[in-house]
Amino acid sequence: MNVERHSRPAGARLNTPLALRCSAHAVVCAMDRCGASVRRAALGVLLGAATLTMASHALAQSASQASAASAGNAVVALPSSGMAAPIKPVVPIGQSTLAQGIAQLKERYNLSHVWLRTESDAGGVLEAAASGDEVQQLLPVASLSKSVTAIGIALLVQQGKLSLDAKLGDLLDAYSKQHGKPLDPSLRELTVRRLLAHRAGLATNGFNDPVNGLFSGLAIRRVGGSADFFNYLDAGEAGHSSGKSDFVYSNVSYLLLGMVIEAVSGEQYKDFCEKNIFAPLGVTEATLPDSWRLLAPFAGWQMSTGALLKVWRVFDIRHPSLLTEKTLRALLLDKQSGPVNADRDVYYTLGVFMLTGAGERSYRISHDGIADFFRTQSTYYTVVEKTVPGDSWALVVSPIPSRGQFGALQRDVRRIIRQARRVP
Repeated sequence: MNVERHSRPAGARLNTPLALRCSAHAVVCAMDRCGASVRRAALGVLLGAATLTMASHALAQSASQASAASAGNAVVALPSSGMAAPIKPVVPIGQSTLAQGIAQLKERYNLSHVWLRTESDAGGVLEAAASGDEVQQLLPVASLSKSVTAIGIALLVQQGKLSLDAKLGDLLDAYSKQHGKPLDPSLRELTVRRLLAHRAGLATNGFNDPVNGLFSGLAIRRVGGSADFFNYLDAGEAGHSSGKSDFVYSNVSYLLLGMVIEAVSGEQYKDFCEKNIFAPLGVTEATLPDSWRLLAPFAGWQMSTGALLKVWRVFDIRHPSLLTEKTLRALLLDKQSGPVNADRDVYYTLGVFMLTGAGERSYRISHDGIADFFRTQSTYYTVVEKTVPGDSWALVVSPIPSRGQFGALQRDVRRIIRQARRVP
């Protein structure tokens, strides 16, 4: 009989059922021709071969699964039956990275509280807070309140109720008479545009307008936190303009814009913002404490980091919402007043600092703020940054770090966010 031999390629797997059938057939034939002792021996050989073959098949299958998992660089679970399934962590890895970064910030800058939220262009959200703090907690956002006031002014301009070139004398004459005192003559020629850009010649002073906050609280103690805007202006002795138009950051500029909102709309500032800004945006985590009423237009709002970033989405020219693209081009991207520093392409427009990008639809806006209005309360530092196109983030910490640490803190936040975004 001629026997044709077939070689098996290296690495080819053994067909276990076929091998078993062939072995069984050969042994049965041998058993028919032999005695009982031979049949028992043959049966032992058959059982041993079957066991060895099945073990080899199982080992090969496990090795194949392990190789596939290694090739995909993924952690997999090997179930008793069915396909291997990826293991999904209870807490997303990027979220865990953000939480670890917050712990590092807390230790590095000697902080008691930290809140951080970041949103990507694709809609991905990561947020975390230090141990013991809630991510949705309402927080004093200090000078970030200026962006709310600026959006209110922009809405009135968009509705045709207000002009950027309108003068305070025309806008606030009746308003000031209602409060029993005429507007200071030096303020009458100031325009809305100059106030928005901090170019109204209004002084920064220790009574009610230091560079970032109200550390002295003298004006507050004179009239109380629930006083109206006009009384606060008078108490702080800041209601006078030098007439200069260079950039001088001034809380009083946005205090006057709060008065403009009330005079033009006929509504209380708080009511106007809640009805025309927060409600349409779906912002429910925002409040204005009664004791902080006089700070409202420039530093009074309290909200969560999520609410703050929701408000800042209004500034994305690619996705117009409350403000149209035309309004954003005319007000947010307005360069008419010039940069804040001669050597930097940074402008102050709608309550934000704006750094222009390579194209007309590319820019970065940012602002920070200090809440240290009342000596008996905790102090907070808030900073928001939004890149178009790109990520946005909001950070609130307490107590306030030293001013020399602000830049380093912001760089650390950007690093933490980059690391969290890199991890799947």
